[in-house]
Amino acid sequence: MTHTVLAIGTAALTASGCVWYLPAIADLQAGADRPRSTRTAAAACVLWWAALALAGGLLLAWPDWRPAAQVALAGLVGGTALRVRARWDRRGERRETAARWAALDCGSAPRSGRTAAVALAGWLLVGAAVAVLGAVAILLTDGGGSAAKAALAAVGGAGVALAFLLAGLENVRRRER
Repeated sequence: MTHTVLAIGTAALTASGCVWYLPAIADLQAGADRPRSTRTAAAACVLWWAALALAGGLLLAWPDWRPAAQVALAGLVGGTALRVRARWDRRGERRETAARWAALDCGSAPRSGRTAAVALAGWLLVGAAVAVLGAVAILLTDGGGSAAKAALAAVGGAGVALAFLLAGLENVRRRER
């Protein structure tokens, strides 16, 4: 693969990553209005994407791929270190919040009125709907044998339903903490 093709792919990937780095830039610009852990995690996100964009530029400018790989690796390592620091800060913030609620002597932080069963039922209902719609979309496509499409629709639908079930169970587990 030539450097130009790789650079164009990197540029496309970086452009599509705006759904992550633009909100992260907004968090950084908000300054002290955001918790330290959020700002640190946003800095990690911006560093990852900036390093990838710079690596793509280097692929176009330099005939050798190694400088681009080194920049990408440095961004990955630096961003990972910032992300670990953000997680560390978030734990401290949670402890501090729990201590403040305990000092008020009103129990733990307030929770929503929904029960865990209702939340899980919502996840399962949405998961089933998405799985059925995906399976129908696969079955209505042209080409391929009907047995192969039916198998793909069944496996894909089961996979989507399982993903929503696992997400719902994780949501219930977090609620019960």
